[in-house]
Amino acid sequence: MNKLVLFDLDKTLLFGIAAHRKAFHEAFKEIYGVDTTIDIIDHQGMTDQQIIIRVLKKLRFSDSEIKPKLKECMRFMAEEFEKAAEQEKIVPLPGAKELLEELSKRNVLLGMVTGNLEPIAWCKLQKAGLNPYFRFGTFGSDAIERNTLVKIALKKAKEEFGFEFDGNNAFLLGDTPRDVVAGKTAGVKTIGIATGDFSTEELKEAGADFVLEDLKDTKKVLAVIFNERV
Repeated sequence: MNKLVLFDLDKTLLFGIAAHRKAFHEAFKEIYGVDTTIDIIDHQGMTDQQIIIRVLKKLRFSDSEIKPKLKECMRFMAEEFEKAAEQEKIVPLPGAKELLEELSKRNVLLGMVTGNLEPIAWCKLQKAGLNPYFRFGTFGSDAIERNTLVKIALKKAKEEFGFEFDGNNAFLLGDTPRDVVAGKTAGVKTIGIATGDFSTEELKEAGADFVLEDLKDTKKVLAVIFNERV
């Protein structure tokens, strides 16, 4: 495997966020005793851990109040998500499955770099029918900062699959400027996908090496990754 492609999940590969938002809401109530939502902060591209901490700090919780219950909060969230997700249709975005299928045929190592907690990420992939394509991932339960997740992913790829990163053979696809910044911080090539709430211009401004409107044109995405002509 001489290429590694890392994907963000929400609004990059798949869509279905109601159960996830509900899980946050229920966890804040149950574990920290506050009735709030994630919308009180700018959470786009943050990890779940980071969102929990930022929301609570916005509500003037101290570190000493947050940290002792953080792992319990994440466990509760994952349980609530699995219950809520039974009623939600989580679907792949147009072109996602076709792209993953083609990359798999070309023996590309596929991984996730997502802010989702690990159980939530795998559950979403399963419901969207995309889990068979992924060998590994790094998750919002592994680190608070997304930048750290990309570095952990490179380390895992080397240790578990023998992948040798040379600065040009690893790509990160994501729909937010925070995805782009995380990829650039780790030194991987970044592909901004404008399928979320950010435009192609905003992703370019964040420093993405490549920007695409969506994943519908499989040949176009492959051309970027393999330096091919369309």
